[in-house]
Amino acid sequence: MAEDVTVSEETLTSALTLLVNVSKVLLQTAKQDAEDSLETFVPDKITTLLGLMAAGTDFYKSLGVKKKSEAEDLWQKSYHHAAVREQVEELLQLESEWDSFLESVDRGLQTPYGQLAGGQIADSLSPDTAFTDGRSGKSVTLGQFLGQGQKLLLVLIRHFG
Repeated sequence: MAEDVTVSEETLTSALTLLVNVSKVLLQTAKQDAEDSLETFVPDKITTLLGLMAAGTDFYKSLGVKKKSEAEDLWQKSYHHAAVREQVEELLQLESEWDSFLESVDRGLQTPYGQLAGGQIADSLSPDTAFTDGRSGKSVTLGQFLGQGQKLLLVLIRHFG
C-alpha cells in the first residue's frame, strides 16, 4: 500500500524525471515511425509501446508501489516541492500527448472508437481461442499458455487488415 511507502523527494523526482524522459523518447520514436508509414507502424513498430510498459514498471518498482493510484498518492504527498510538481505536470501533459497520438493512429487507420464499439465484448475467452504469437508469428491458442504455473501477461493488440 502507498500509505506504508515513503520515498524521498529526490527519489521521487528522479523516478518521475526518468519516466518522463524515456516516455518522451518513445513518443518521438513512435510518432516518427507512424509518420514514415502508418500501415507498417501497427504490425511492425507497435512494440514501442512495450518500452513504455517497461518504463512504467521500472517507475513503480523504484517507488516501491504496484499501482498508478499508489504512485499518485506518493506524489500528492510531495506535490508542494516544486521539482516534484514540475515533473508530475510534465508527466500528465505527456500522458495527454500519448493519448492524442494513439487517437491519431486510430483515425489514420480509419478505426474510430464508434466502429470498434460495434463489436461484441466477451465476458470470457475459451482456451481454444486462436491468437498469433507476436514474437514468432505462429498461431497459438490461449490454452497453450494457461496452466504452466507462470503468471501470464497477455497483450492483445487489435489489427484490422
